[in-house]
Formats: sequence, C-alpha cells, structure tokens
Amino acid sequence: MTHPNEEVARSSTEALTKGDMESFFAHHTDDVVVHFPGRGSMAGDYRGKDGLGQLFQKQMQMLDSPPEIENHDILANDEHAVVLNNTRGTRGGKTLEQQQVVVMHIRDGKIAEVWLQFSDQQAMDELAQA
Repeated sequence: MTHPNEEVARSSTEALTKGDMESFFAHHTDDVVVHFPGRGSMAGDYRGKDGLGQLFQKQMQMLDSPPEIENHDILANDEHAVVLNNTRGTRGGKTLEQQQVVVMHIRDGKIAEVWLQFSDQQAMDELAQA
C-alpha cells in the first residue's frame, strides 16, 4: 500500500511534468515556501503560491524549453516525501543533466514546504548566470 504522502508527491510531480500547472499548484498550501539553493539568479526562498509562480516564471524565461524531469524514486512518511529525480534543462543550447532531491514537508495532504538540492550546484548556478 502506498503512503498518502507518496501519492501527493507523485501526483504533483506528474502534473508538473505534464505542464498542468493548475493541478500542480492545487497540491500546495496557500502559504507554501520553496527553498531554491545556490547563488544563481533563481536562488532564494519563494513564499506562497504567488512566489511559487514567480519561481516557475523565472525558470521559463531562463530555459530554452521546460525542463525534463524523470522520477527515480519517491519515499514518504507521515510528515515528508522525498523525490529523487533525474533532470535535464537547456539554456542557450547548453544542456545540464543532473540528479535532484526534492524534500517536501506535507501538511493536511498538501505540500507546505520544499527544499531542492542538486547533484552539481555549481553547474546549476553557472547555467542560471549564463
């Protein structure tokens, strides 16, 4: 039997991968906080659904096309879900492939806080600065 928080993580990730932003946003609390690491132009904390929207707007302006996300595994317990992804993004014809860890704090069946980690943060920062 799949843990309910695994289903939240899986459903939100599938919606994002399909570009279904309405469903993706519906999986988040109104006061969600997303922590994007590093020193690049996307680094920082994004608060609320408006902040989440700003993060994706920056991403769409920066990348040549939406990033490709492939789930490797999803782990979950009563408070958190951890998504292990393989990601690929292209900017100015330069492609960056790496592994990503997404840690989600889940409250009342919705994602309340997110911490992103990348296998090569320096390369991510360089892509964001290009």
